[in-house]
Amino acid sequence: MTDANAQSADSFSPFAVSVLRAADRRLRFCDRGDMMTRYAACRAAMCALTQVDTFYVGHYIGPTTLSIPYCVDNKQFLSADVQQFGPNGLSEYIRSTGQPYRYQQDDGRRARMGWSSGRPILDVLVVPLRDPDSAEVIGMMCVENSAPNTFVDETARAMEWLARALVWEMTQDRSFADDLGLYELYPELDSTQPRDEAEMLRTLTAELERMRLALHAIELPDNGELTEQRRALDEARTSGERLHLRLADALQTVRMEQTTPKDITAGLTTRELEIAMLIAVDGLSNRQLASRLFISEKTVKVHVGNVLRKLGIAQRSAIPYVLGEIHPPAQLKGQ
Repeated sequence: MTDANAQSADSFSPFAVSVLRAADRRLRFCDRGDMMTRYAACRAAMCALTQVDTFYVGHYIGPTTLSIPYCVDNKQFLSADVQQFGPNGLSEYIRSTGQPYRYQQDDGRRARMGWSSGRPILDVLVVPLRDPDSAEVIGMMCVENSAPNTFVDETARAMEWLARALVWEMTQDRSFADDLGLYELYPELDSTQPRDEAEMLRTLTAELERMRLALHAIELPDNGELTEQRRALDEARTSGERLHLRLADALQTVRMEQTTPKDITAGLTTRELEIAMLIAVDGLSNRQLASRLFISEKTVKVHVGNVLRKLGIAQRSAIPYVLGEIHPPAQLKGQ
């Protein structure tokens, strides 16, 4: 395989890029030490990319103990736990090998040896958390599902990237980015680098808003000695207001001019686009779609499957996110 083909095979889909960039932004802007929000950002990204029944993060405490500070099972947050593990289970496999684990490796044997939610586990994906200096395995990130063959190769690569990003933020030292190669392989996931003019304008608008708030928070004593300073402060506030309005207008213009995302729906038939819009705007189920469109539920399932395939997504829950980028909310409502 050539290098070009290898790079193409390992690249993320546009939707995955969008999801991982959003996770990257959330991880970056978490307060120092706010691990719960960081864990939640990783879970939200995985749930957007694929169906997830259980998500948890564990940290090793010694050779046979795993601390699980964050676990969500069937949308229910479970209390933090500390578990002991044996020599042949999943936790020991991750700690000793430092390699990801997938259900297909042993038909889920190791996964079934550990904690169980009571539901059948038919797909599992686990990736290690590594110390950036020593490369020692310090923990794991895991997703489970009761449906088979849920976690595809892209899901695995996305979760590995999230695990590295999480560890990087845990260190609270941006210099580790170069050591980890966090953006070397996937530079498009670096949310500090705008992808287009609209994203640049959004970044500038956010920074300007912070500056405006800071200026308005400044209060100077009302005396003659500070007349010039108060005048300069008022001028800075006024300039900030004008610039903010100009940036907002520019952002709206760019949004209206951008047409590339609309090409994603070009392959949909009229009926498929209609169904996609009804799912995105009204959240209709297959039965409701069949009733609304006077067609059979079986036909609806075929159309929905075609929509998912043509949009390059795996779950119908992702349709609103994809179409939301293609069609602004007001336009969605109007169709």
